[in-house]
Parts: sequence; structure tokens; C-alpha cells
Amino acid sequence: MHDIIIAGGGIAGLTAAYRLRDQNILLLEEKPIPGGRTESRKLGEYVYNAGAQVIMGDKSPVALLADELGVPRKLINKTKVPLFVNGKLYSANTQPGLLAKLPLSVMDKVRFAQTAWKIRAQYRSLVGQQFDPANPNFEELNVTTMAEFLGPISPELTTVWNAIATISDGISIDITTPYHPIMILLHFLEQECAVVGGTHQLTIALNKSLGDKSQLDAKVTKVEEQEDHIEVTYIKDGTELTATAKHCVMAMPAPIVLDLIPALPDWKKAVLKKIDYASQTSAAFLLRTPSKQWMGEGVWRVPVAGQLACAITDPTFMYSQEYRDNNGQGLLRIYTSDLVSKNLIGKDRDTAIQLLKDDLAEIFPGIENDIIDADIGHWYYANAKWHPGHNKLFAELQAPTQRIHFCGDYTSAGYMIGSVQSAYRVANEITDASLMQ
Repeated sequence: MHDIIIAGGGIAGLTAAYRLRDQNILLLEEKPIPGGRTESRKLGEYVYNAGAQVIMGDKSPVALLADELGVPRKLINKTKVPLFVNGKLYSANTQPGLLAKLPLSVMDKVRFAQTAWKIRAQYRSLVGQQFDPANPNFEELNVTTMAEFLGPISPELTTVWNAIATISDGISIDITTPYHPIMILLHFLEQECAVVGGTHQLTIALNKSLGDKSQLDAKVTKVEEQEDHIEVTYIKDGTELTATAKHCVMAMPAPIVLDLIPALPDWKKAVLKKIDYASQTSAAFLLRTPSKQWMGEGVWRVPVAGQLACAITDPTFMYSQEYRDNNGQGLLRIYTSDLVSKNLIGKDRDTAIQLLKDDLAEIFPGIENDIIDADIGHWYYANAKWHPGHNKLFAELQAPTQRIHFCGDYTSAGYMIGSVQSAYRVANEITDASLMQ
């Protein structure tokens, strides 16, 4: 009999296990490596993040967790604000400078500037705050779609806002609420850090802290809630096993939770079924020449409008200039919106890579001759989509069902910040429940 079984070894499950590690716990992760969507890969002599890329904010829960674990992080020294739109890459030292260069009418530029000023004035206080669904500002940003929040705008301005929305949620402004696009816009103004050696170093450190309390290559197949304990069935080394515990933490995407717990109460099933996911495809291209020859000096991330890619990043930015000069090669990482990803998932690997290679060549003509290797990965459950009224779901998403507790980015603010915050909430929840028993 364990005190706690944690199903899922992504950053949410690992952080919950880390906070509860003094108890008799067992963490079960299906894959041979820990970390879920924090996975990092190597291409050539560079590491790139196939999933989560950055730590937003110097004092965010993720930043503080990295510091606590002794995992080094590095400030992304971005000096340019870029955007690819209408077939051209625009770049400037500041957001107003970029806005002045964009192919927008004077009226559209004024409209965008007014909206950006309103966002900074009214919502910047949300950056770095503990996620609170009852916060009036948070509620206000989840009542309507982003398109309704903006009001009538020109097709050209719609294109710009859609570029921001697809980076944040993988979906367009007529679907998503304003919360994530606005938070992304605000975070672009804040400090962003990268984990040295790739984001997976954070989850590797979490997993290492658990010792033999973590089991990889352990696929959970069923979770049953009994009157006085939880039974978790899983497959390890081809053998079906059953473990029991006083509590269970489900740290998996909502659809998987539904599949694994057939006897969930109707109210829990109903709210989990409301969670719809955007998928995301991530691809990396190793180049013969340094990345800055294509991206430009000081450019780390380029939001992209009107292409298969919704953004391009330069993973070599995290390496010293000396290392990059000695290496001589470059690396670009692109990722896609939900609809593009779902289409690519249906293709074979080579076809999917070729489609994204062709797309990259439309953005940077001639780059196809510079590519020497490529990699691709798909995240079917990349981000939970936030539809209007999403804020009303959190009370039931977070609520335990007696001995089963629920964490993950879909139960909180999203991204790594939401995952870590949800893990802290669940750890406190279980500690309080244990004290009452």
C-alpha cells in the first residue's frame, strides 16, 4: 500500500511527486524518458526543445523550481522584435518600431497601438501572479473570443492578431479567448529564460530526485477508486501489475484520464469532456551556416502569419558565441498551428518534413540548399483550447473525487507555469486530506 500513486511523468506529475517525495509514493510514466512535453532532442551538435521552450518570467513558479533544483537557466538576450507577414520578415529594436514598419494602414497602426496600450495598462498585473480563476481581470478575458474582444478590425490587422493567437493556443482569434494571446503578448515584454541543455534537464532533475520511486516504461491501463484505497493497473516489462494507494494523482491530458477511469462520477466526466485539445507539430532543421544568416542578428523567435509554420525559433541562441563560431552550423526550430499539425500527423515522416521544409523555403528563399538534416515530432495533446466560459470550468476540473486528484496544465493557467502550479495545488490538497484522515 503506497501513500500516493502518480500517473503521468510530465512536468506536472514529476513536480507533484517531488513535493510529496517524503511520503511513500510511486510515479508511473509510459515513456522510457521522463518529462512529457518538455522533451528536448539533439540534432547535430545542438540541443533543441521539441516541446516546451522557455521559462516565462524570472520569478515564475517554473523559474523558482529550476533554481531550487539547481538546474541552470539562461536569459534569452533577444534584441529584436520580428514578425513575418505578407511574405516578408520585418524586424525592429522595439514593438513601436516594428509596428511602424508593418504593412498596415495608419488607422490600423493606431488601432493596434491603442489595443496594446490598453492591454499593458489593464492586464500586465496578471504576469507573475498566482493563477486565480476568480480574479476579475482573468474572468474578463475568458467571457468572449479574442475576435469579439478586439471588435471589428481590418483583414490585415486580423492577420497580425491571428499570428499572436496561433503562437499562444494554436488556434485563431475567432475560437480562442483573449487570455493566452494577451499573456503571450505581455510575456514578450518580460524576461524569458531557457534551461541550459534543454528544458528536459528540469524534468530529468525532478525524476532523479525521486530515485526508485519513479518507474519509466510503465503504462497505466486502469485506475479504480475503492472505498478505502485506489487500485492502479499498469504494464511493466510486458507484465500486468496492480499497485494500491491511499491517493492517486492523475497527471495526464483530460481525454486519457477519461479512458483510464471508467467509473468517474458523471459530473467529472462531463467537465473533462469539455476539454478540447490543439495539437502541435515541432520540426528542426540543421543548417550548414549559422542561424543568424537567415533570422538576422538578435532575433530569437519569429511569429509567422500565413504559412504552415506559426513560429520559428533559433535554438543556437542558448549557446555562447564562441561555441557557435567554432561549430559553424545553425539550427532552426519551427512549430505549427492545430489544423496544420493534425494534417501533418496523417502524413508519413518524410512527407511531413518535406512539407515543412518547403514552407521554410517560402519564408527564407534558398534555405533548402542549406539544410543538412531534419527532425520532426508531434504533440497531439499540446494545449487545451480555451473557449468562452472556460473560466467557469476550473472549480470542477480541479476538484478531487474522494481519493483521486487531478493536475496538469488543463487544470490551471496552461503551459509549464500552469502545470507546476497545479502540481503544488495537488500536493497541498493531498497533504490536507492526509491530515484529516
